[in-house]
Amino acid sequence: MLASLRLRLALVLILWMATIVAIVLWLGGQQEQNISIGAGPAGSESFELLSAVADVLNEADHRFTISVFETGGTIENMNLLARGQLDMGSVQADASVPEKALGIAQLYPDAYHLVVNASAGIKLVPQLREHRIAIPPTASAQDGSFWFLMQHYGLDAEDMAAQAMSSEAANFAMLQGQVDAVFRVRAPGNQRIRELIGDKTMEIVPINQAQALSLKQPALSPGVIPRGSYRGYPALPREDLPTVVLSRLLVASAALPDPLVYRFTRAMFEARNEIAARVPLAGFLAPLGEGAAGMMPVHGGAQQYFDREKPSIVSQNARLVSALLYAIVIVFSGILALRSRWRRARRVRMGDFNKRLMKIAEHVRSDHDQQNLLTHKSELLDILAEVVDDLDQDKVSQDEFEHFSFTWQAVDALLRDQTLLSSLRANESVTSREAKQ
Repeated sequence: MLASLRLRLALVLILWMATIVAIVLWLGGQQEQNISIGAGPAGSESFELLSAVADVLNEADHRFTISVFETGGTIENMNLLARGQLDMGSVQADASVPEKALGIAQLYPDAYHLVVNASAGIKLVPQLREHRIAIPPTASAQDGSFWFLMQHYGLDAEDMAAQAMSSEAANFAMLQGQVDAVFRVRAPGNQRIRELIGDKTMEIVPINQAQALSLKQPALSPGVIPRGSYRGYPALPREDLPTVVLSRLLVASAALPDPLVYRFTRAMFEARNEIAARVPLAGFLAPLGEGAAGMMPVHGGAQQYFDREKPSIVSQNARLVSALLYAIVIVFSGILALRSRWRRARRVRMGDFNKRLMKIAEHVRSDHDQQNLLTHKSELLDILAEVVDDLDQDKVSQDEFEHFSFTWQAVDALLRDQTLLSSLRANESVTSREAKQ
């Protein structure tokens, strides 16, 4: 009885705890969460695209709000993310990222651009030697891309006058003739590069060794800047121009909960058309796939969204699962059958003990011989010893033992009464004989 009460109390306690946990999780899921994103410099493609993502998603009720921040670029984004000051950030695929940064999506393709003043006579990358060139600030991964390219062609800082500048400053310096070239890693058709070129006599230098560069940096691959990307007539470039291409990625902190990242990823991809209506680059939005972009580990929440239509493990292994379930059913049925047989055997055994008790009781009621009663007492104790031994070996349950004890005690009481009555009768007989003598 006490054990049953404790079990009921434990079940009630577990039920209450489960209810409280469910309420806490539900309340937590209803709270609006904020996602902070480092998007690069104002006016950059990544800043405009991620600002459009934030505007579109914030207009809907996704139980999160997005805040987009202007940053210096990939390097600053990754530093802020590593320190926990940003939840997400845009990054060039060839940049080094902290271990806690996990991929969410490919935003759009970037390309190496080397824009030169036609009067400088620069037709190939190695001809940058002894020229003045404007390069991106060190907070941007574009700086690392430039020096990686120079190292491939055997150039270093002493071979040229490379000056770090913002896009605005570089455009102004180029127009004033203070620099001969500008290097940027931007999506083909970039507005700032278009503004720089305008109708002026400028050219874009081809980068012909992209395949060789990709051997050193797998994030890079050969590509082209399409003919007419920056001017339709006269076309610039005049033909599809060979260059290096890579992906601009969106990454998230590994500390972000999977459910939140899942909701963000789902909302972003489902609203892709609406985002693309504001910023056409959103048309390139894609999951992290094969190749360089696929080298980055994907955040668990994003992966759940990308795998939503894939067959589950159960579906993929339907035959094996069916066989296992069939085997489990057979084994379980066998266990139930054995358990039923064991319980039936135990009931039969207890029934035999009770029958022996009833037989002793029947003999005791009709037997007044002291010696016979002692024999019955011995039989009663033998039966008790057998049952106690069965209890120790789990052949008898505690409940069955208690029921047996009640019957045994009743027969034992009958035997004591009968023994006492027999003793009194014997004494009366002795007294009667003595009186007659």
